[in-house]
Amino acid sequence: MTPSFTAFAPALGLLLLMGLLAWGVQWIKKRTAPVGTGQGAQLRVVSQLMVGPQQRVVVVELDGPEGPVQLTLGVTPQTVNTLHTQSVPVGTSYRQVAQALETGHRHGESRP
Repeated sequence: MTPSFTAFAPALGLLLLMGLLAWGVQWIKKRTAPVGTGQGAQLRVVSQLMVGPQQRVVVVELDGPEGPVQLTLGVTPQTVNTLHTQSVPVGTSYRQVAQALETGHRHGESRP
């Protein structure tokens, strides 16, 4: 006695439905998950600037043991280089840091 296809059709249909459901959940999670803004996020991309077809300068902020630290990184397809490291006082926003750097540059102060 050989089982026919109609005997397996409900099981195959259920298996297909479960696979589509799993794929749909993953797709929705990927589309709706905020990047780097979750509670307790360890790394946030603050800014990025394209300087070539595949090169960019990226400013990231991470929570270090002594508080927030901003890293300026040079990013290419082959490497990631640290260009500058700066600790950020708690409660200081990126805009405040940028204004402070710009003010210091205008007054002729040298930056390390």
